[in-house]
Amino acid sequence: MKFTDVLSWSGFKAWISGPDHHAVAREARGPARAALPAGERPVDSHVVAIGEGVPTPPHRLRPDPFREAGSTADRLLARAGRAERLLDRLNPVNAAVDAFDNRGSEQALSGDWPSIAGQLACALQPREGCHALSVLLLGDRGLHLVHVQKSPDGRKAGPGSRYGWGVPLTRVAWIRRRNGKKHGTHDIGFDDGSWLRVCFPVAGWGTLVNALADLNGGAGQAH
Repeated sequence: MKFTDVLSWSGFKAWISGPDHHAVAREARGPARAALPAGERPVDSHVVAIGEGVPTPPHRLRPDPFREAGSTADRLLARAGRAERLLDRLNPVNAAVDAFDNRGSEQALSGDWPSIAGQLACALQPREGCHALSVLLLGDRGLHLVHVQKSPDGRKAGPGSRYGWGVPLTRVAWIRRRNGKKHGTHDIGFDDGSWLRVCFPVAGWGTLVNALADLNGGAGQAH
């Protein structure tokens, strides 16, 4: 948003209220559909985020879908952040504190990084400095994840999009709503035995969840 826009009353209200997350999520669906594989017909889609408690994958496995769009300042900050995290991990006191804090944490990922759920967990955690939304799309043949470019202030989605992950529908085994967790939290399971916790951060995910639950003759029915 330009400074001149803020000078108007409507612009000022929009500036202090922050991004309209529902509008941005709706806006992201168009660019996301454009990144689907050729011949795939979109059925439903919704913005998705990594669930609470899912571990962070190794840096080399995390995508950087819009690296060319990042500013020099963004890249420098990202490098500084990586260096700081590396030094933090090398500190034995910090490592011991982290281990103590994470003990007894509820499992939110089952499967190693090469598993289906592990690959989705990596795709849902882009590298720092990446301004992107993740959109989960149900097609007529597969389940897909697409990264959609987002403005640094979070107020607009697009125009860029990058395909991030996908599996045939036959590999999606089940989806379960996690009652008592953050609203929109679900676990998604796959036929290799792996599963992952995700969160749909804005309202409107019901039709997608119901469609996923009805896959394969209702075998994936949510509980």
